Amino acid sequence: MTDCRSRLLVIPTVLLLASGCGSSGSTIENRQPDPEEEVADSGGVGEVAELPEPDIGPELPPVELPHEVAEETGGPACAPGEGCFLDSCDENAACQSGWCVDHMGAGVCTIACEEDCPPGWSCQQVGSGPDVTYVCIANHANLCRPCGSGDNCKSPGGAEDVCVDYGAEGSFCGGVCETDEDCPWGFSCVDGLTVDGIATRQCVADAGVCPCTKKSIELALWTPCARANEWGECTGQRICTQEGLSACDAAEPMPETCNGLDDDCDGQIDEPEQVEGEYVSLCFDGNPCTKDQCGGADGCSNAPMDQGECI
Repeated sequence: MTDCRSRLLVIPTVLLLASGCGSSGSTIENRQPDPEEEVADSGGVGEVAELPEPDIGPELPPVELPHEVAEETGGPACAPGEGCFLDSCDENAACQSGWCVDHMGAGVCTIACEEDCPPGWSCQQVGSGPDVTYVCIANHANLCRPCGSGDNCKSPGGAEDVCVDYGAEGSFCGGVCETDEDCPWGFSCVDGLTVDGIATRQCVADAGVCPCTKKSIELALWTPCARANEWGECTGQRICTQEGLSACDAAEPMPETCNGLDDDCDGQIDEPEQVEGEYVSLCFDGNPCTKDQCGGADGCSNAPMDQGECI
């Protein structure tokens, strides 16, 4: 009976999946990680820190993750690229099983099942009506996918994960776990916070930020981000591109001035500043005999008061 082994390669910005099987026992050679390479560190989940510029993703060295596919899983014998288990896919028709599912934020071919699946996968019902069938669904279907809420961490196969706060780097889908052994290579099971502020134990990328998969790039998925300083905090986005996650496009918070803009990102435009407990017009020129008014984009006006108005 043919022995089938599948391997998962993780590289910066794109998650590539390939599988190979056959009686020859051939394998796919992987580049070994360079000990000189350094992995970016965001400072930990949930910390608030200023986003470095620019940052397009971590350097994640590739590694083999063998998955033994037993005969009872129903995995067909096939050559790499023919729709085998874990082959990359964009649609169901690309897979011999007829099912393309999410795995770590990318589309991969799965296999039919009755009860058992390879490690890291579970047998679940898909489809509806007369087309109901059971296939192996990844336990970490959306892991490391950019997200802004838990709704972004749901997959068509029914898998649903939480959206984990990675601090200044943004937020990415997590994966439920109890120990590090429950997480794929490159991830640790840690206590963190969801974007809703709920404490949870999740698989989190050791690099402190997630790379972009092919699917995330095609869908232009994004994660919220922010810039903060003494003047306030402005929010923006980091988008998955061919070059990886874009730098945060949030504006730099500035002191409020009369220009029709929300310079300090507090939700108010051209609001008076508070001086010694009193609110003073942004256009105050120090002359008590002028009418200081802010005209938004037109700027300040300081018209002289009538003689009777000036006290």
